[in-house]
Amino acid sequence: MTALAWIGLGAMGARMARRLVDAGHEVTVWNRTSARTDALAAAGARVAATPAEAVRRAEVVFLMLADPAALQAVTEGPGGVASGVGAGATVVDMSTVGPLTLARLWAALPPAVAVLDVPVLGSLAEAEAGTLTLLAGGPAEAVARVRPPLSALGELVHLGPAGTGAAAKLVANFALLGMVGLLGEALAIADGLGLPREVTWRVLDRTPLAAQAARRRPAIESGAFAPRFALALARKDADLVVTAADEAGADIRLARAVRSWLADAESDGLQALDYTAVLRHITSPPGRPEHTGTAVTAADVPGYSWGDGCAGWRLVDTPGLSVIEERMPPGTAEEWHVHDRARQFFYVLDGEATMRTPDGDVSLPVGAGVEIAPGTPHQLNNIAAGDLRFLVVSAPTTRGDRRALPGVPGRAGDLA
Repeated sequence: MTALAWIGLGAMGARMARRLVDAGHEVTVWNRTSARTDALAAAGARVAATPAEAVRRAEVVFLMLADPAALQAVTEGPGGVASGVGAGATVVDMSTVGPLTLARLWAALPPAVAVLDVPVLGSLAEAEAGTLTLLAGGPAEAVARVRPPLSALGELVHLGPAGTGAAAKLVANFALLGMVGLLGEALAIADGLGLPREVTWRVLDRTPLAAQAARRRPAIESGAFAPRFALALARKDADLVVTAADEAGADIRLARAVRSWLADAESDGLQALDYTAVLRHITSPPGRPEHTGTAVTAADVPGYSWGDGCAGWRLVDTPGLSVIEERMPPGTAEEWHVHDRARQFFYVLDGEATMRTPDGDVSLPVGAGVEIAPGTPHQLNNIAAGDLRFLVVSAPTTRGDRRALPGVPGRAGDLA
């Protein structure tokens, strides 16, 4: 098997190196904190005293370091990779360090050494299972030489010439970090407007954020952000994105905003948690009580009833917003002859309804909503076989007449 060297045994690097050992390769490892080499030594890896010693006999050298400073420290100077790597070897940098740092690595290594940039997509579970996506940049012949050992780590995707993999990783990480930042601000806006979290999750489920919201909801509600990708590393990657974009002359306003959120969360002491802990920081910044993630429900607030079993609960009552949850039994309708009412929004939680206004009928399945302009009479009809549950969002100071209409599902009178 191929003689390999692995430099950097953090959470990801240790798992990836172990897969190469288990695949039968001759692997020499080095790590700044030597205790992290113990498990690999027990599995059959050789432990070197310096990076230079680790790479001296290696055909392929893998670098998996936390940041540009760490990469520079182990590659340059006495005892570094550059002083020990042999002619004809291939150095594979799997760190997320960006194109500028990669260029410095090329300059530091001897000319007879091939250099590939192969950062990865995936986290701890993928590293352990060997299902990472490996984004390769560099000459095709060099990529072909390292394909056999890399096959133990995941799927190798050759994207183009040197530097392509490093650049692609920044794009991919920004997409990930930006999506999480967008979700956090969507939740913060909803909280600020007084929407119960349950309503917010229902709304997000019908947007392009649906998958991200569903994936992050358990951590947000439990407050447990077990580290898979440390927030401090995510902030570092956001710094790299901004630096690379500035170098390229790209206008990246969203990236700067995401970086500021991550930097603030790190300053708030969340650096060791998973990067998604930025959601906690966005939705519960210092000085504001943390949102528990528990929706306000009808059982928590005073209720009232009228007509044929219709009932309501005022969930939010602030100077600028009213949110009422209401329930209507099957076969009933409610009609408002409005004298003076602010703009309203009706949102169906369960069941199915139609909304009738002088302009016609609108169908409202679960998750649908309709806006009613000020002063517009309207009639909501429960056309389902069970109870209709819905929210009414409006200004809290309104006047009007509400009456329940007994009858059959779908009953609707004339409105004028």
